[in-house]
Amino acid sequence: MDNSHKNYTIEDIAKKANVTNITVSRAFNKPNMVKAETRDKIHAIARELNYVPNAFAQGLKKSSSQIIGIVTSSMYNPFYSELIKTVSRIARMNGYQIMLFDSDGSVEAENEALQTLFSYKARGILLSAVRDDKDYQPDYVEIAELYNIPLILIDRDLYNKNLNGVFLDNENIGRLTGEFLAKQPWERILILAGPENSEITLSRISGIRNHLNENRITIINGDYDFLSQAEEVKKYLSSMENKPDCIIGLNGPITLGAISICHQLGIYDDTIFFAVDEPPKSSDYGINIPGVYHDTKKLGEIAAEILFEMIKTPQKKRTSKRLFFTGVLRDF
Repeated sequence: MDNSHKNYTIEDIAKKANVTNITVSRAFNKPNMVKAETRDKIHAIARELNYVPNAFAQGLKKSSSQIIGIVTSSMYNPFYSELIKTVSRIARMNGYQIMLFDSDGSVEAENEALQTLFSYKARGILLSAVRDDKDYQPDYVEIAELYNIPLILIDRDLYNKNLNGVFLDNENIGRLTGEFLAKQPWERILILAGPENSEITLSRISGIRNHLNENRITIINGDYDFLSQAEEVKKYLSSMENKPDCIIGLNGPITLGAISICHQLGIYDDTIFFAVDEPPKSSDYGINIPGVYHDTKKLGEIAAEILFEMIKTPQKKRTSKRLFFTGVLRDF
C-alpha cells in the first residue's frame, strides 16, 4: 500500500488504533502519559501510514523546515556549550535556525525533544543521548530513519545502532590518563566515574586499569552531572583514612563537584585533581587542572559537516560517517 502521497491525520490513526485523538496526540507530544503498549501501537500505525506529526500542519507547505535540532544531556557542561555555539554559527551560515533542547539527563525529556523535532519536520538532528549502555534502545532511531531525518550522534553512542556521529576516543582517554598516573608517586587514587554500565565509563576505566595497579584505585560510580554520587563522595572523603592523593573526574562537571566537596571539607589544598575536559568555568577563576582535553570547537565543526552532508545527500546514497575524536594530555 502506497501511503506516500496521502495526507493522513491524527483522526485516521486514532480510528485505526481504536483510541481517542487526544491519546494519539499525547503519544507523539507527551509519550510518558501513554501506556507503552498503546504508544507502540500508535507509532507502528504512524509508520505504516508514513505519518509525520506536524506543528505547522495548517500553514507549512514544504515537506521539511529549515530547522536543525540539537539535543544535549547538559548545556551546563562546557563540552557541549562550545560545540553548540560552533554548530549554531555554521547552521546560520547555511540558512538554518537552531532548535535547542537540554534533556537534563532524562529519558522522558529526550524522547519529548525528539518527538517535537519530528513534528516540526527538522532537517537534521544532533544528539548527545542521555544513556549509552547496551540496554538503551530508544524508539526514535527508527522513527528518524522512517521520516528521513538525519540523526547525528555526539560523544555518546547508541549501542549496536551504527549511527553517524562524532565520538570521543574513550580508550585513548583511559590510556592517556593511565600513563600519566603511572608516572606519579600517588598511591591513593579516587576515580569518580559515570554510570557503571555506561560504555564510556567502561572504556575509560579499562584504559586506566591497563596502566595502574588495582590496589591504588578506588572507583565511585554515579551520573555524569555528579548529582547522584555527590553524597557518597562527600561521605567517603569525610573519613581521613580515605583521603586520596589524587581525584580523577571522568568529565568536567564531576571534577567540579569533587572540587566543591573538597573545599567544604577543607582538604582542597592537599588534594590533586585530574579531569577529562574542563570543569565548568574553572579557567575563568584561574584553576588549571591537568587532564585530557578536547577541542570542542573543532568537534562541532566536524559534527556540522557530517550533518549537512547527510542533509544534502539522498537517503539511498548516504554512507556511514563515524569519526573518533582524540584528546590531548595537558599537564599544567
